[in-house]
Amino acid sequence: MKLYDNKMANSPRKVRMFISEKNINDIEMVEIDLMKGEHKTAEYRAIAPNARIPALQLDDGTVIMESTAICRYLESLYPEPNLFGESPIEIASIEMWQARIYSELMIPLAMGFRHLHPAMSGLETQNKEYGETQKNIGIKSLKYFNGVLSESEFVAGDRYTFADIQMITTTDFFIGLNQLNLEDYPEIQRHTNLISQRESFSA
Repeated sequence: MKLYDNKMANSPRKVRMFISEKNINDIEMVEIDLMKGEHKTAEYRAIAPNARIPALQLDDGTVIMESTAICRYLESLYPEPNLFGESPIEIASIEMWQARIYSELMIPLAMGFRHLHPAMSGLETQNKEYGETQKNIGIKSLKYFNGVLSESEFVAGDRYTFADIQMITTTDFFIGLNQLNLEDYPEIQRHTNLISQRESFSA
């Protein structure tokens, strides 16, 4: 298998962290340089028509796109340690929290960054008003999820799961890029400190 990756992007990091937690060592990593536009080349579009990363290419040529889908596929191949839940309620809880973090927190913070940060001007048709609106939505969500994390050590219960990977790849990446302070969200900071102790954090 080959994983088309980029060390600077948050979505591929989700997959790298997942691979690290699973101790999978038979996936070839292929770096795609986004700043050079390698994701938009005809060669890469033949693999991933949406020109996005990550993409997992199987040995038979089949390609799986979208980070969560890739992780779900790998979970089925490497079921231990379990990261997507065991009981019906745990499976539902992990799915709920990872989806909420993605849609309510990651997307608005990502849009704030993409539409406001000068470094993104070459990759995005920036709309400052839209970016400010999305950033403000992201700030409200940070306050909400800070409260969620005050109720449990991990995002979706009492153990580390894919929901924590979704959270840390969002907060560790986008809080700083939106020129916000992690210290303003003490429970998110606690979660960051907790997850940063894992080997997969540096994947």
